[in-house]
Amino acid sequence: MGTDVVVQLERGDVGRPATAATRSGRRPIPADWVAVGVLLALFPVVHDVKTMLTAGYWLDEAWVALSVRLPLSELPVATSSTPLGWSFLLRLVPDTDYLRVVPLAFHGLTIVAAYALGRLLRWPTRWLGVVAGLAGATAVLLVPAQQIRHDLKQYTADAAITLLLVALSAWTEQTWSRRRLGVLAAVAATGIAFSHVTAIAAPCVFGGLLLVTALRRQWARLRDVAVAAFGAMTVIVAFYFGVSARGNNDKMREYWADSFPSLTELPGYLSRQVHSLAPVVGAPALLIGGLCLAGVVTLAWQGRPAAAIALLLLPVGVTTLGVARFYPLLELRTSHFLLVTGAAVAGVGVAGLAYGGALLVRRLVPRLPAPALTAAACAVLLALYGLHNGRWYRFDGDEPGLYYTAIAVTDIRSATQYVAKHRSANDVIVMNELAWYGFAFYSPQDPIELVAPHTNTVGWWIRMPTRSDVRVLLDNETAALHASLDQALTLADQRGGRVWLIRSHAMAEAEAWQQVLADYRVEQASGGVEPVLLISRG
Repeated sequence: MGTDVVVQLERGDVGRPATAATRSGRRPIPADWVAVGVLLALFPVVHDVKTMLTAGYWLDEAWVALSVRLPLSELPVATSSTPLGWSFLLRLVPDTDYLRVVPLAFHGLTIVAAYALGRLLRWPTRWLGVVAGLAGATAVLLVPAQQIRHDLKQYTADAAITLLLVALSAWTEQTWSRRRLGVLAAVAATGIAFSHVTAIAAPCVFGGLLLVTALRRQWARLRDVAVAAFGAMTVIVAFYFGVSARGNNDKMREYWADSFPSLTELPGYLSRQVHSLAPVVGAPALLIGGLCLAGVVTLAWQGRPAAAIALLLLPVGVTTLGVARFYPLLELRTSHFLLVTGAAVAGVGVAGLAYGGALLVRRLVPRLPAPALTAAACAVLLALYGLHNGRWYRFDGDEPGLYYTAIAVTDIRSATQYVAKHRSANDVIVMNELAWYGFAFYSPQDPIELVAPHTNTVGWWIRMPTRSDVRVLLDNETAALHASLDQALTLADQRGGRVWLIRSHAMAEAEAWQQVLADYRVEQASGGVEPVLLISRG
């Protein structure tokens, strides 16, 4: 059955003179620019861009931001588990308080790529292509998972590059040429610098093209695809193992251990993870899964079987890598690209189902135009989806009863700035380990030095040679915290100063701190979600 479909699609798409209808689908029309412009204009309506750009950096963002202050020669070490290209892009942002403009840009690219994926199918009319593009891009715009990925990490790039590769696969199928194949290979080879997920998505995309050309017995094209795939994958593998794999240390593997199920644990693990991800998908898993399947069928139906196969290979590849303990499986952050890609494909599935329904309606009422019926059905279904998830939109990091992110419950910036303003030269500043990177970043007047290797997930540490007044607590056990505070108080007594306590991202340490601070006199010096404390002997 699959082979027959492939052969049939080829006959309709290859070796036929281009008509006006087919030519119109090969290049953007004014409606495309208008559609993409409207979608991008809706981004600040749906997303709280002001909070996204101005909130302080939390733990996992702080060390990424701090790498910008280090010399360029130290970037290969400082980038750690972050793709090197992503870390380099951050250096191009003039104001380090607005580094989140980089994930914002990739947010926009996901919308454009999703539009392209729906638009590039072999629809009977260009307007159906516009409708399908709008459906896929609107689904990406509205999916709740996009609301919580405003942080300074590469997860938006993962989604954007994955969608872009699948869209380029459809573009390559649309009008075959070595130039288009070369563009796909170049984007794949370049993408690994900005997203580790490229090493997962690219083999799936090339695998789809290889399988389709082989089934069609197009041996010359098969050779071209094989050469392009070999070239791109050589660069990807060399870059990943030569540069990116440095961030995969023992502590990092230990951190992700729970996201690597064994084969026997896989069914239960998948069930739990799918259930836990349901809120950020915005609809029941069975419904989204059905729409994704409809999207894949629509791609094959409308002449893009290689892209459809790539999408089928993607979850297979991710599952295999999870069981093999190479890549965390269905984890909220690292699988963000799957959630966004799934949203785009589900959106295309909505368009495909709506078009199929329109064809059935036209049998009864032939005068009704299929594009208008399809557009109306898509608009209704996507509006219902948006209304269902209305509480998510313009999410500022904390929606009571819905969800919260670290951006809303941590604020090392305010704590650092408050102490810098109110401390005296003789004071001692004590902080937990997780506050250190943020403190160093928000102390731009003080020089920093990279210390590597270091036994944490980041793999490096920071030394501030001019800040002898700072004590970082590397052990969060009760006895160790007691001893460290006593030492800080003794030093402050000798210097005639006070002891400031800064804590950030200390949720796991809350019980230990409650026990320790009960033995001291504690004064809250500042407000906010992470207040600064003044400590003295009880």
